[in-house]
Amino acid sequence: MSKRQEIRERQRKQKEQKKMITLGAIIIGAGLIAAALIYPSLNRGEKVHARYMQQDNAMGNPDAPVKIVEYSSYKCGHCAAFFFETEPLLEEEYIKTGKVYFVHKSIWDELAAEASYCAGEQNKYWEMHDLLFANQTMPFDEDAMAGWAKSAGVDMEQFNNCMADDTYVDRVTQDNEESQTAGVEGTPSFIISYVLDGEVVEQMLPGNYPYEAFQQVIDDALAKSGK
Repeated sequence: MSKRQEIRERQRKQKEQKKMITLGAIIIGAGLIAAALIYPSLNRGEKVHARYMQQDNAMGNPDAPVKIVEYSSYKCGHCAAFFFETEPLLEEEYIKTGKVYFVHKSIWDELAAEASYCAGEQNKYWEMHDLLFANQTMPFDEDAMAGWAKSAGVDMEQFNNCMADDTYVDRVTQDNEESQTAGVEGTPSFIISYVLDGEVVEQMLPGNYPYEAFQQVIDDALAKSGK
């Protein structure tokens, strides 16, 4: 091989090395971007906690004068925003004080909804609820459900049997049909109800309203019901 050929061969190898380095940098950069998108969501899982007087998919006193039913979706960004920003304020001001009874129903996410109810058998509905929202950017499949159920602290044999037996398929279907009957067209939607002169009065808040909007509706309901 002549000296000129050696130089050309050396230059060719250098170019190949540069290409590989560039490609590696691109791959690493893409991985870092993906991690930046995913891990903030995962870190939000630190908010997992039991609710005040939690029972199955509800929290608070069942005899509270105002009842709120949330129709939600675990893959819905606005629903996650409500969970992280507004729900804690409602729990502190109205649920823990016995003024509001709050019920959560997930629609359009059959597998996740079933997993929540299976966790709810062990009174871990809300812990599962929190983990699903904290990881909503991740794929929802059976393995993921099992992993998050384990993180929620459930007995895995009971949970796996519950999922395998399709225990809550009918209940999830009923929730979806109920939301349609109620006129729900998007998530989150909230049905706020109270009793006035022996009759149930209902009002819908269709969307992730600011906390002040919930305050206004709840305070108005409490005033009208004399509570």
